[in-house]
Amino acid sequence: MIFFGHLGLTTGAVKIGEKIGKYTDIDYRFVLIGAILPDLIDKPVGAVLFRSTFHNSRIFGHTVLFSTIIILLGIYQFKRNKNNSILFLGVGSAIHLILDSMWIYPHTLFWPYFGLRFPTRPEGQWVRSDLVRLVSDPKYYLSEFTGFIIIAHYFIRLIKNKNLKAFLKDGRL
Repeated sequence: MIFFGHLGLTTGAVKIGEKIGKYTDIDYRFVLIGAILPDLIDKPVGAVLFRSTFHNSRIFGHTVLFSTIIILLGIYQFKRNKNNSILFLGVGSAIHLILDSMWIYPHTLFWPYFGLRFPTRPEGQWVRSDLVRLVSDPKYYLSEFTGFIIIAHYFIRLIKNKNLKAFLKDGRL
């Protein structure tokens, strides 16, 4: 998944959880950042800055440990001052792992359980590979299209209801 799949499907999942759960005061700016946080960290670090060290664009941010630490910090923050922003940053990050099918890469997902080194992946042309998959793999392009539709729906609703400034200020959808 590239971008809209992560953003839209994560937002949709949290919105469903909000409707059936007890959380009503969700700052979706943190959900959106969490949805792409593993890639915001790992792509520059593992595939660009330290490519010769890691040879992998899925490292620290794509681990259960990373999401768990953020969620635990979020629970602590919520219990302390009733702010769930960090908690939903962690939830977004955890959903990212599911959408990336990280169970296929257990050495990364459960790092450092299998050792401190991350496995190397033939990263070569990952941007090109993602673009090819985007036009040829239904699992890939359908999730991106669905995510785009979800984000577009909420964006249009914000514009139509004149709530865009309020969303930018407090993250409410």
